[in-house]
Amino acid sequence: MKVIHYKALGFSIGTLIDRERGILEGLRPLAVQSATPTTDAQLLMAYRHMAHELAASGSDISPTAFHGHVYQRLAHQLHVIPDWDESVAFSSSSAQWPIFEDAPGALQYLSKFYRLILIAPPHGIDVGSLLRRLPVDFDAVIEPQTHDWHTSLETALHRLGLERTEMLPVRSTETDDPWNDRVDFPVCTLRRDHGQPWNNSPKALDGKRCEYASLADLVHAHQKALHA
Repeated sequence: MKVIHYKALGFSIGTLIDRERGILEGLRPLAVQSATPTTDAQLLMAYRHMAHELAASGSDISPTAFHGHVYQRLAHQLHVIPDWDESVAFSSSSAQWPIFEDAPGALQYLSKFYRLILIAPPHGIDVGSLLRRLPVDFDAVIEPQTHDWHTSLETALHRLGLERTEMLPVRSTETDDPWNDRVDFPVCTLRRDHGQPWNNSPKALDGKRCEYASLADLVHAHQKALHA
C-alpha cells in the first residue's frame, strides 16, 4: 500500500485528540475517592460502557449534558458522592481534550495533497469546538446520530466526487473507534507509540499493512513515497 495512491484521508476523532488522556484526567478524582482500587484501564472501560448505554437510550442531549450524566453514573457505580465542581468540569471537558502535538502540523501538510474527512463519534464530543482548535478546514465532517453512519459518509464522498476506494481511513487504537467495523478496504492505524518508527519498518512498507506511530510518521511516509 502506498499512501500517495489515495485522494482523501478519513480521520477518526481519536487520531487527532487524546480522548483517553482527557477522559482519565477528568475521572481520576472519582477513582481516588472510591474505596475500591480502580486502574486507568478500568476507568476507561467503565466510561465507554456508560457512554454506550447512554447513547443507546436515544437521548438527544448536548455533549455537556451527556458527560454530566456519565460522570454521575460512574460516581454511583464507584459509591462516591461526586464533587459538584469536578462534575461540572468533566461535563464541559470534551471541548478542551488535548490535541496530539503532531496533529496541527501534519494536517496542514496533508491538506495540500488530500481531501480531509473527519468522522466524529455519535455522542459526547463538541465537534464545533474541536474544529475551531485545528488549523485546517475539513472537506467533510460526518457527525453520525446513530452507529450506522455509512450513508452520511457515502453522501459526503459523492459530493466531493470521490469513490470509497479513493479514501484511506485513518483510525486510532481506541476500542470504540468508528473505523473498527470497516473491513471492506485497507485501513491505516496510528498506534501512537513514538518508540516504534513504523514508517521505517517492514510492517509499514508491507503492502497489506498501514501502521504508523504518529501522524508525523504518516507525513514522513508520504514524503518518502513522493520521491520513491
